[in-house]
Amino acid sequence: MGNRISSNKSNKNKNNKNYNEFGSIGRNSSINDESFKYVNGRRYLKDSNKYMLPNDDEEVDRLQSQHYLHWQIWKSNFSSPIETILKLGGVEVLDVGCGSGLWSLEMAALYPLSNFTGIDIAPQYPMDTHPLNTTFESVDITQGLPYPDHRFDFIHVKVVLSLIAEKHMKLIFSELMRVLKPGGWLEIMDYCNDLINPGPAFTTLYTAFQALWSQRGINFYFCNEFDKLLLKQGFVDVHLEEKVTHFGKKGGSVGERSVEDWEAVFFLFQKLLLEFSCMDSESFCKLIKDFRKEIDEYESSFKLFRFFGRKPQTKFLL
Repeated sequence: MGNRISSNKSNKNKNNKNYNEFGSIGRNSSINDESFKYVNGRRYLKDSNKYMLPNDDEEVDRLQSQHYLHWQIWKSNFSSPIETILKLGGVEVLDVGCGSGLWSLEMAALYPLSNFTGIDIAPQYPMDTHPLNTTFESVDITQGLPYPDHRFDFIHVKVVLSLIAEKHMKLIFSELMRVLKPGGWLEIMDYCNDLINPGPAFTTLYTAFQALWSQRGINFYFCNEFDKLLLKQGFVDVHLEEKVTHFGKKGGSVGERSVEDWEAVFFLFQKLLLEFSCMDSESFCKLIKDFRKEIDEYESSFKLFRFFGRKPQTKFLL
């Protein structure tokens, strides 16, 4: 279900070609620089408390690579039982935290009779060119969703909620339920934040990462409770699927790319991690180097999950 357009054997250059066929993703001349600030040559939203990651071409490339990595692990773009209706058409899909927009663009090409709306606080999606059945909008989900009740048949949320302060979760889940049609499906894909067999360097980096998140009100393990949140909001037919992936050589090409992805994330937060943990840059770089060495020795691995559930059908009183 939800097969990708191109083969997962595509090399990086081929992936970039497929990616850019959809438009100038993240490379938009219409972006207003007044909304951003520049730190060490990278572009960020001015309000970095709302979104800490960069918003530039380099980050778009990382998100692109991460999207293909996730597809290699799952071999699909979704797990919810919606493929039949997507093919029939007329389905309205909301992609929350769409990033570069690649998931929406792939889905729009696979299911041309359905419509896809991608939203993100950081405009890295294509503003100028994209298929007619896709729309992209800048939305801060911590402030609610600008859509009427019962608007969407399927809502997709990938690697978003684990980056948001816990105080916003009640509103977010309430809004997701509100805009979903009766009988519609909500699916959440994210990382399980319990690492498996991390080495000493990985543990040190990850502990600093957790402490940084905690300082910003983010519960690092709140993602493990998403199924309970779905049930509390009234969702039914709630399911959980998990994928365990080894880092490094034992995980093959996926394992090697996973190491690169995590290393890239650590470097993105290097400045904040150094300030928070009182490490110097030399110690940080040594930890990264040791982290790479330890991966194979400890056979470290990580887990991805997909929670998905259905909004109950409306009950009519006779």
